[in-house]
Amino acid sequence: MLNCVIIDDEQFSINAIRKYIDLLPKLNIVGIYNKPELALEEVKVEDNIDLLFMDIDMPNMSGIELAKALRSKTRKLIFTTAHSKYAFDAYEVEGDAFLLKPFTFGKFSMAVSRLFPNESLAKSGSHSDDDYFLVKNKEEDLRIIKVSFKDVIAFESSHNYVKIHLSNNKTIIAYLTIKDVLELVSNHAEFKQFHRAFVISTDCIAYIQGNLIKMENNLTFTVGESYRPDFVNYISNKLLRRSRS
Repeated sequence: MLNCVIIDDEQFSINAIRKYIDLLPKLNIVGIYNKPELALEEVKVEDNIDLLFMDIDMPNMSGIELAKALRSKTRKLIFTTAHSKYAFDAYEVEGDAFLLKPFTFGKFSMAVSRLFPNESLAKSGSHSDDDYFLVKNKEEDLRIIKVSFKDVIAFESSHNYVKIHLSNNKTIIAYLTIKDVLELVSNHAEFKQFHRAFVISTDCIAYIQGNLIKMENNLTFTVGESYRPDFVNYISNKLLRRSRS
C-alpha cells in the first residue's frame, strides 16, 4: 500500500485526483490539504508518505516553495498544474513527475507506475497488457492485421486516419483517431505523445536535438508547445548525467 497526500487549493482538482486514486487500490490517501501553509505545518516525516501530489499555483505559497520544505518527507513528488511554464522549476526542486491539468487517468496511472515499478497497482482481475493488437488496414481492403506493440515506431494522425509506422518499413492506414491510439497504448509506458499528431514508441527514438525528435525510420517532428512538460519529464528521467561528488 502506498500512502498519498494531496495538496491543491482547487476542490475540483482534489476530486479528480481522489477519483483516480480510487481506481488504483494500492494507493491510500492519508492527507488532503487545500491550503499550502496548513500542509507545511501538519505534514510530518512520521506520516510515512510514499507519494505527494502537489499543485504549483496556490495562494500565499507556491507549490515550488512548499516543495523545498516537504520534499524530504515523501518518497516521490508529482506536481499537478495547469501551467506548463513551471516545468523547469519543478525539475529544479526534484519533482519526480509533472502532470499538466487536465490530465487523463492513463497519464496519471502511467506516472505512478513509472515511479513505483515494483508495485502491482492495477485492480486484481483486470487484464494484463497484451503484446499485440488487431487493426483493419485501409490499404488492404480492410483486411485485419495483427500488429505487435514492439514493432510499432509511431502512430501518426492523418486527416480521418491514423498511419501506423512499423519497424519493417510498412505503414498501416486505419480508421482511427489519436484518442483511440492513446486508449490503446495506455498500459504501455514506452509510448508517449510529444506532438498532437504523433504517438511514438520511445524505444524507437534515433536521436533528440533540442526540441526535434528523429525516429529510427527517419520520421522527424518538433515537440509541441503543450507537450513540453511531458517531454522535459521524459528527458529528466532518461538522460544520463555525471554523478556529483
